[in-house]
Amino acid sequence: MKHRLAEGALQRYRALLERYHRTLDLLSDRGLAEIDRWLAEAEAYAEVIERVAPEGRVVLDLGSGAGLPGVVLAVRLPERRIVLTERRRKRATFLTMVVGQLGLTNAEVAQGDVRELHGVEADVVVAQAVADLATVVDLTAHLRTPEAVVVSRKGPGWRDEVAAVAAESGKAVTVVAEEPLGHRGTLVALRIAGG
Repeated sequence: MKHRLAEGALQRYRALLERYHRTLDLLSDRGLAEIDRWLAEAEAYAEVIERVAPEGRVVLDLGSGAGLPGVVLAVRLPERRIVLTERRRKRATFLTMVVGQLGLTNAEVAQGDVRELHGVEADVVVAQAVADLATVVDLTAHLRTPEAVVVSRKGPGWRDEVAAVAAESGKAVTVVAEEPLGHRGTLVALRIAGG
């Protein structure tokens, strides 16, 4: 029953993306044509999070955009608090509408610059296509718990990005997951000692 409810919510989310993608500049026509792949990748984020941060309670989606992977995480991980952060007003408005229409009581939208966000202690930070890993780590330093995990889709040079995180943060960085995503890179999860 839980799986069927989740599938229904994801179909409603897909319909909202199809309806508003042009009006609110959510996805390109090409992006919308590849929506099944985007949804599958978002599901991969949920699987990695469940595996590497089973005790995590709060997930921060940095630069949520149209809601991938954040909305899918809220649907698939209903026991966790999902914070969707988005600077652009139109996209934040869309996310707020999605959260309301899907009844995602575990999700909230924070519109504005993540550097000005407070009151979040994230066990997991996800970043679909925001910046390099070192920038993601820097932007969210004030919002992560000491044992937080950062999960992001990365291209072939991701190991260099991990090395840059260690060098710039001065902290031990451990790769706790690396999952190939077909032709679109690797889903990488890092644990940063001391947050």
